[in-house]
Amino acid sequence: MSHQQLNGLCALVTGAADGLGLEIVRAFAAEGAAVALLDINLAGAESAAAELREKGARAVALPCDVAQTAQVDQAVGSAARELGGLDIVVNNAAIALPGDPAAITDADWQRVIDTNLTSVFRVIRAALPHLRARGGGSIINLASTQAHRSWDDWTAYAAAKGGVLAMTRQLAGQLGPENIRVNSISPGAINTPMNDRLVAREGPALLEKWRGMHALGRMGEPPEVAAAAVLLAGPGGAFISGTDILVDGGLCVLPHFPRGKS
Repeated sequence: MSHQQLNGLCALVTGAADGLGLEIVRAFAAEGAAVALLDINLAGAESAAAELREKGARAVALPCDVAQTAQVDQAVGSAARELGGLDIVVNNAAIALPGDPAAITDADWQRVIDTNLTSVFRVIRAALPHLRARGGGSIINLASTQAHRSWDDWTAYAAAKGGVLAMTRQLAGQLGPENIRVNSISPGAINTPMNDRLVAREGPALLEKWRGMHALGRMGEPPEVAAAAVLLAGPGGAFISGTDILVDGGLCVLPHFPRGKS
């Protein structure tokens, strides 16, 4: 029998109904973790949790709009009660609202910051008492290569993800003495439903552009990001904290970067 890296651990993942969040909970469950799937799309989260339970995993689905403090507090508390504690917290939920910086409204700016940055703090704040009760744990925040390089028309998204990187480093330093590790993952362009919707709106040329932005000449797949999350959550990442892992196919090392809509 193969060794399961996360056996006996309890994990919470936001935005877990599809895309990267779903792939991360699948990977965690395959490694033996009990998982709580938090999502604003409860039907999707419940369907995913049922799929995992059919494979023998412990999985619960909980409704959560990460932009609402009361919902976050309730969902995190329910996850800890139903799973029996929390050892791993993954902040994955996000929205994408590209736009010319001269045309971004205050409302759209605030919506992106609230969902993609402030929500990370909300979830961590609610989860900290449960991680402390277990004597430590791992917090994994999904950032983005847009926090490392300039993508045209993604000002609000990049600002939010840059804040995620700064928060990750700050909390890693502060929480380290409590055996709580805090790291982030910055994916390149990944084949996810969110990106599929952008391609459907902008056209196939966007897909070709995204592929060409990576040194490996292709977009990433969700399991490749999930593998990094498993590393950071498990014993292989026991001495990793305050680090951002680029899962970007070499995007950030290329000397050029295409102009125009990304």
